[in-house]
Amino acid sequence: MKKYLLMFLVCWSGTAMAQMGAAQKIVPEYLHETRIKSDPPAIWQTIRDLPKVKDYSNGTITEVNIRTVGGTQFRDLVFADGRKRTDEIEQIHDTYKFFVFHVADPLPSGVSKAIVTALVESLPDSKDTSVVRWSIIMEGDKSAWKALTDTLVAEIANYEAGLKKLMEQAP
Repeated sequence: MKKYLLMFLVCWSGTAMAQMGAAQKIVPEYLHETRIKSDPPAIWQTIRDLPKVKDYSNGTITEVNIRTVGGTQFRDLVFADGRKRTDEIEQIHDTYKFFVFHVADPLPSGVSKAIVTALVESLPDSKDTSVVRWSIIMEGDKSAWKALTDTLVAEIANYEAGLKKLMEQAP
């Protein structure tokens, strides 16, 4: 009986896979790794606590407002230079220590979506250092990406510097 059930599942999954379209390859516009002398749970607790972005933004963010609309979380940010931005929080995955948001407003003309991800992991060869893997994924007209990508890269650099200060001076 087990043999027939296994055969059925193998055949069924093959049929289901044959009906799926080809997977679209997503190539990030930006990839970066930050090594921080701290354990992954401590770093993750800081990143996943949405208002704390102000604490680890290295002075770049002056105000944070977290709000929920219809079950979706948004993060309204005010930057030191006076700019304002709203991010929609897509994922906060505690098991995998994975955070995803996309810029909701403002988006430059021609950019349909700008996604930023952060993944916190331990390093197998180090007991006291972790890595945060950052990425930026852009959608829309490629010629319109540069200004926003540059802004987000600079923002990630400030997050990196701020997280290092915050985590590495913690007792």
